[in-house]
Amino acid sequence: MRILLIAGNGLSMAMLKQSPIASVDLSNLFVTGCDVTWPATGKPGFLSYEHCPNLWALGARQTASAQDGYEVIEQIITAVNACCLADPSTLDDGIYIRAYKELVAYLRYLFVHYDTLLQQEEFFSRPSVLRPIDWLFEATHDAAVSDIDIVSFNYDAFLERSLLSKKVNFSIPLLAQDDTSKIRIHKPHGSITFCSKTAVDRSSFTIKYDSPFTEGGTDDLEVRYDGLDQNFPRVGILPPAGESDRYKHRWIRQIWDKAIEAAQQLDHDDLVVIYGLSYWHVDRREIDNLLGNVSRKARVVSVNPSPNLHFDAVCCSLFRSYHSYSSAEQLMRMVK
Repeated sequence: MRILLIAGNGLSMAMLKQSPIASVDLSNLFVTGCDVTWPATGKPGFLSYEHCPNLWALGARQTASAQDGYEVIEQIITAVNACCLADPSTLDDGIYIRAYKELVAYLRYLFVHYDTLLQQEEFFSRPSVLRPIDWLFEATHDAAVSDIDIVSFNYDAFLERSLLSKKVNFSIPLLAQDDTSKIRIHKPHGSITFCSKTAVDRSSFTIKYDSPFTEGGTDDLEVRYDGLDQNFPRVGILPPAGESDRYKHRWIRQIWDKAIEAAQQLDHDDLVVIYGLSYWHVDRREIDNLLGNVSRKARVVSVNPSPNLHFDAVCCSLFRSYHSYSSAEQLMRMVK
């Protein structure tokens, strides 16, 4: 049996819910922005008028509600999605494009900040934290399960650090490939662990407003789990809710191709687990493309305490076997 796990922010939130840490908030991406370190000075205040004036002007502040914050992000990404289809030479360097550049940098250092706090708290050594993915560990050791592919849209390293804590080997195709591993992790929106191969002096850190919507391939990046707060010339993430095929980042296309290839391998009685995935209008095309490449005969399970009815409608139309659960409790029985 093959398993495909499609993971959204809801999976990391489910793990954090098992053992909450007050200073880590995965639902409001701006609430701790004033605590995030500005690399050039080593002082807090990344999300400030001084460092991110365009985000600040659009309402991205530590006092913004989660809903207001996501509306700001949605406006920025919707605007940039459209700009990516236009001739770059015809575009003015407006507030939304500049805010996008700030958002890319800010989100990376926000999740690096969280990653540091979680490790200081020994978060990944707490058994309760791993309950939402106990079924995944069971599947890893099950001889009847031949392959496990994970397509994660999360920048954080929750899943990777959880696997490392249990000494479970995994492969990240094209970046940290291990052909002997049963588990392969594909992150088409990138990760805080995707870094350029060399760092530069922190004091030179600045927002790269002149950077194009084009980046190189996976050969320009490497995977690392330490020193993530350094100043890396290449930022291997794509902001949330973006349609990655509009962005001319070669590394994104390469990772997506591997994810689609994994989806196409599924057949009768193979299992697809969709965990905590949002279905915003700005990222539906990607999800539809991924699911459209899965066999109609696969068993599909969605885990989400607040399921999107539009998403349910899509899955009911695509697949003959579709189930929806509010938690991961039933997954242990599904993998057997």
